[in-house]
Amino acid sequence: MAAADPRRWTVAASSVTGRVRPQNEDRCGTFENASGAQLFAVADGMGGHRGGATASQLVLDSLAEAFTQAPEVTGEWLVEAVQDANRQVYDRASRAPGLRGMGTTLVAVAVDPAGQAWVAHVGDSRAYRLHAAQLVPLTEDHSVVAEMLRRGLLTPEEAKVHPRRNEILRSVGVAPSVEVDVCALELNAGDRLLLCSDGLSGVVSDAELEHLLADHAPAETVERAIESANDRGGPDNITAVVVEVPAPTVPSRAGRSVVALVCLLLLVGALLQFASVLMGS
Repeated sequence: MAAADPRRWTVAASSVTGRVRPQNEDRCGTFENASGAQLFAVADGMGGHRGGATASQLVLDSLAEAFTQAPEVTGEWLVEAVQDANRQVYDRASRAPGLRGMGTTLVAVAVDPAGQAWVAHVGDSRAYRLHAAQLVPLTEDHSVVAEMLRRGLLTPEEAKVHPRRNEILRSVGVAPSVEVDVCALELNAGDRLLLCSDGLSGVVSDAELEHLLADHAPAETVERAIESANDRGGPDNITAVVVEVPAPTVPSRAGRSVVALVCLLLLVGALLQFASVLMGS
């Protein structure tokens, strides 16, 4: 679990194996760079035990390195960082027969020091925002079943049990290039973000996630969400990152006093200068 940073970003994150899979191929990360920008990410690897874990870890490592060196964080930067991570995974798989075909989903949120945010995703890991106690999906799955839903070929109830529900149409690292969906996001103080793998969203309903996010602090939300997924059989690895958006920093009383004194001195200086001009004329 990650604690709040000095600007009171409250972040909680956890990734567990679940009750069926022998190994956890999910990875998650929360980062802050020297400029005060934030980056949150979840990756769900695929390609066998070794390949899936390698792909998801490579993507997180690549994003973290790019983020540390980023002169500024923008939506364009985020897309380029994901595409560079894609090349690294693909190149690694091309050189190692045991890793051939590996890939990973990815969902990431980058926030610049001013609070402007961008969401990027590939695959079926998801991002949500809780605003005014309402949960809003920020991503659309790149999956066979999601596409069938969009075309009206399935009902939501049918999608939950469809035999192809785990097939994704887009992933990081399986091809030399990847299409990345990105959107700008306006954050408000008190909003909460949830990034998760389908090991959570696939078994715990959006309605339940909404209640958890609205009723509990980030760390407890993560704990209860993972517990709920495991109570439903934990059929996949389960990963969740919950972020609470901080309120703007309010100057301390001492800080406000200093600002007031500076303003007063500037005003006095301006008045003296004006008086000098009048006397000279």
